[in-house]
Amino acid sequence: MTGDPVPHPTDETPNETPDKTTSDPTPGHRLSADLTVGRRVVVRYRLAEGSAAGATDFVGALVARNHDFLIVDTKAERVKLIRSEVIAARDVPPAATRSGPAHLRVSVDDLERVMATGWPAVDRGGLGDWQLRSAGGFTGRANSVLTVGDPSLPVEKAIDFCEKWYADRDSPALFQVSGEAGFRVADHMVGSALLGRGYVAGGGHPDWERILVMTASAKNVPPLTTESVPVNADAVLRPDWLMTYGEQRSVVPGVTESVLTGSAGQLFLSVRDEASNRIVGVSRMSISPGWAGIFAVWVHPDHQRQGIATAMTSSIALVAKENNMAAIFLQVAADNPGAIAFYERLGFVVHHEYSYLGRTDG
Repeated sequence: MTGDPVPHPTDETPNETPDKTTSDPTPGHRLSADLTVGRRVVVRYRLAEGSAAGATDFVGALVARNHDFLIVDTKAERVKLIRSEVIAARDVPPAATRSGPAHLRVSVDDLERVMATGWPAVDRGGLGDWQLRSAGGFTGRANSVLTVGDPSLPVEKAIDFCEKWYADRDSPALFQVSGEAGFRVADHMVGSALLGRGYVAGGGHPDWERILVMTASAKNVPPLTTESVPVNADAVLRPDWLMTYGEQRSVVPGVTESVLTGSAGQLFLSVRDEASNRIVGVSRMSISPGWAGIFAVWVHPDHQRQGIATAMTSSIALVAKENNMAAIFLQVAADNPGAIAFYERLGFVVHHEYSYLGRTDG
């Protein structure tokens, strides 16, 4: 059986959190349980008996999944696939849309979707392609609307829907709008509508007014040397790592841990002071097909300019290269020229920018 076309979004099956222990009765169910809704996937699918080929591949965005079906947007059409007929399936990096090295070929919207999986909110909703995210106020990224793609409603009505979604959670509405380097919020369709409603860039936070997304080829980041400080990488979030992270920003017990450990894969890097055995530098690496993400970088003020941040970044690049992740992304506030210059020295360049828009009374 080939995938059946599904012409309208209303024909989608709802997404379900997969139960890998009891509700996946076939190999096809188990193979498709790890696919990420919203990501680009490849699904090898068994064809009906008598077909010229035994199977075919469907490549596209996974729109939805329930116990019985997958809904995939391919380049040609939207198809409904029976999960029990899946032979193989995996997430794949976004398709290249521009020329240049791997880290610059992906579109703004596609890279934003990748980054969203690297820092997942606790409570998530959807409106067409838009992603609504809430995490008890812990970070702007996990508590904002990612306005990429088509919201399936006129913009003004889409904003109304989002404002109600956050009001139902007793949270202020915050919107993230993205564009090429140097874009103006007033020229962005969603940004212009929000400004007209009294939203302001940054929402009262100067470091949220303009944020740079920087990317690099993993192979071009300077490698570790014999002079590099020792870096520990742990797949588990340890209490001392979290306590150190809490020295530089407020945490929300339970919520912070959920965000930090919510990706499909992550590593927690740390550097210790030899004399005190205290952690003096931390960073987090998110892991996704083709991409590594750098988050939560912090070095204790008394230990800065000792190569700690460089060693952690080089360690992330090493892991990325060893695991077929050709590209790395990170985010840095535009009002932090020191950090920008530091990452430029390590081979990072600006891919695009984004701004948060909120109301200052929120």
